[in-house]
Amino acid sequence: MVAVWRTAPSTRTFSDTSQTLCQAQLDSDLSLSGRFNQRITDRLSFKSQIQIQPSSAAGPGAAQVSLEQDYTGDDFSASLKSINPSILEGGLTGMFIGSYLQAVTPRLALGLEGVLQKPGGGMGPEAALSYAGKYKGDDWIASAQLLTQGGLQGSYWRRLTDKVETGVDVNLQFAGGNPMMGGPTKEGVATLGAKYEFSRSIFRAQVDSQGKIGCLLEKVVAPPVRMTFAGEMDHAKVSYRNNLFRLLPTS
Repeated sequence: MVAVWRTAPSTRTFSDTSQTLCQAQLDSDLSLSGRFNQRITDRLSFKSQIQIQPSSAAGPGAAQVSLEQDYTGDDFSASLKSINPSILEGGLTGMFIGSYLQAVTPRLALGLEGVLQKPGGGMGPEAALSYAGKYKGDDWIASAQLLTQGGLQGSYWRRLTDKVETGVDVNLQFAGGNPMMGGPTKEGVATLGAKYEFSRSIFRAQVDSQGKIGCLLEKVVAPPVRMTFAGEMDHAKVSYRNNLFRLLPTS
């Protein structure tokens, strides 16, 4: 599908090999995020990510840690992800997500995803289940996900030429509400995106039904140095953001 990018001013450094990837980002508001990926074997990989948001006038600070393990078999893939896992509150707390995707035919794959959230403070756990399907054509991919709590997501990606890709994503939510407050709520967002590859640069753009437009231009200045410009306009909130930064490899 179409890549999603961040547009806050930042400084990033990378250190990667064929088996390891390290990334760090420090925004102008002192928000820190980092990522470490390690391919353990040809089938098993480990991913970790940390985000630290300092307190400000807009709200208190926050921190988030996620750990993920992915396994790819001959005709299936499985993953287990944990967000803010902890045993410091008298038991295991956090959010845990498990998914499994099985190839039924060379083109069709079906799977499911389960989410278990166990907050602290003596609150009971919450669970959710969703079903997913993916079909792969010669130059296109279509996927759909159905949430048992009330939600539907569908996406379609297609390669138009060797340099041009496009895709669309539709997300519908049918959340249960309080009958005294107006009953269930219905929300929907559609996003259209495109990607174009030049000889030494890549341009991505997307627009959604809520009036948000974004674009990203990545250009290779001199291997392995890259310059990236990202911009975003939100017509509903009347806000604009842009960013220019450089990607440099570590020695």
